[in-house]
Amino acid sequence: MRPVLTFRNAARAATLLLIAAIGCGDMNFDWFKKKREPEPEPKPAARQDPIIAGTIGERIIVADSQPMRVRGFGVVIGLGDRGGGDAPTVVREYLVDYLSREAASARSSGRRWPSVQKLLDSPDTAIVGVYGFVPAGATEGTPFDVQVEALGTQAQSLEGGVLLQAELKQWDASATGTGLIGGRTLAKARGLVFTNPFSETERKTGRRKGWVLSGGRATENRGFRFVLEEPSYTMARRIQDRLNERFSQTPKIAIAQSQGFVQVRTPPAYLPQPEQFAALASHVLIDNAPALVGRRLQELIGEAGRAGARLEEISLIWEGMARTVLPQIQPLYSNSDPSVAYYAARAGLRLRDMSAFATVAATAAAPGHPQRLLAVRELGNSGLVQAGSQLLPLVNGDDQELRIAAYEALLELRHPAVRTFRFPHPLDPGATSMLLDIVSTSGKPLIYVRRTKEPRIAVFGAKMPVNPPLFYSHPQDWVTVNAKDAASDLTVFCRTRQSNRLSDTLKVPSRVDELIRALAAPPIADDNGTVKGLGLHYSLVIEVRPPGRRADADG
Repeated sequence: MRPVLTFRNAARAATLLLIAAIGCGDMNFDWFKKKREPEPEPKPAARQDPIIAGTIGERIIVADSQPMRVRGFGVVIGLGDRGGGDAPTVVREYLVDYLSREAASARSSGRRWPSVQKLLDSPDTAIVGVYGFVPAGATEGTPFDVQVEALGTQAQSLEGGVLLQAELKQWDASATGTGLIGGRTLAKARGLVFTNPFSETERKTGRRKGWVLSGGRATENRGFRFVLEEPSYTMARRIQDRLNERFSQTPKIAIAQSQGFVQVRTPPAYLPQPEQFAALASHVLIDNAPALVGRRLQELIGEAGRAGARLEEISLIWEGMARTVLPQIQPLYSNSDPSVAYYAARAGLRLRDMSAFATVAATAAAPGHPQRLLAVRELGNSGLVQAGSQLLPLVNGDDQELRIAAYEALLELRHPAVRTFRFPHPLDPGATSMLLDIVSTSGKPLIYVRRTKEPRIAVFGAKMPVNPPLFYSHPQDWVTVNAKDAASDLTVFCRTRQSNRLSDTLKVPSRVDELIRALAAPPIADDNGTVKGLGLHYSLVIEVRPPGRRADADG
């Protein structure tokens, strides 16, 4: 009987023949694999800039370095009878669906939530567009200001309202119809609406636009992309490794996604200033060999002494080299050129060299120094306790811009010279209606009002007086302040938004801080049944200005 050659037998026979053909002593099958061509060495950088030679910035362009515009739609409540529910049909339908899901979630956790249809139809609410810019380098939770604008024509004013949580998606200027509500949610927004009482435009248009200060929150990380000008896997990996070595190996902050770009995430230490991190990261040397670092260090020290030197970039490269540069740049802290001394000391202070502190502090104190304001802010960012004693004299001076910068630096340091009081919002006790800072100073009285980032008033002078006699009445009769003579307390009362009734009348000492507290504190009775505040919103509080006092609003 002849043997039957099955498929299995045939395959085995073919395998034996193949082994016999190539020889049993050499079992290398690479001959049939596709050979990968070795990647050529990275080309020299196209730019021949002697200052940034050898840095990451010589090889890349920083992408995603601009704020990203986002848009959404939401509902503002707490408007009394000044709201309006008209809006494009697609927006209203979206809000019905979105708010119904929010209501179901709230009810499942035991919270009360009104009917969505009644909420949208109430004159107490307004449907709004919500707009903002997610900062470059933002991580999940990064705050940013958002603008709200009433849709339709019914809503009269958003002043004093509260924006319910809204979704924000990437802006598409050409979107229409359902495209208005499409896309991935990149941020969310909620909070108290601020309308600028100093704006003539807003006053004429009825304050249908407003801001929610720090009301936006990024919902995902938005890092930088370092795009290679000459794509190369080798160079991308070198940049990745160098950034992780310099800033963080665990977790890694840089990942080479392709031969064309490296994805870079802002490290935790730089979250308050992601743009500062991007600038520093792009000035890190790619080759960290000691001999090369030493040579570049000496070249940059020499370059710093030349007229018109690019000291900002040179300082960043020193900082990128890390603490090994300190012995070489320390002599520059006392350089005869004040700008060279400052930028050398700035790099040293950021690298935690305490011998650099004296130079930065002296720069902050030096009248006419070109980097004086920068030095004040640097002291505030340093986190050093001793920085406070250097900033206190600046709060007392006559230079208004410098006083405000010093106050903000002290605030950053949480220095006891600035006492902060928080006022909850009557409609949302978990939210901050506004913050009041009392700044200890022997200088001239000053009231500073923020209209970005936080609803915050700073009163320079713990016992700044309000000089009676005076009478103030809001143009729409929302609040009245009166004092008959110099010996009198202030009499303060308001008309409530919801019921349109007059509030209790408060007696308040004739001081600016006491007046602000009375205006902003919630209208809650104490144990003796005495109401201490009116619960006015931030916009209305800053509109009440004591006669003769200048309220300076930031940009």
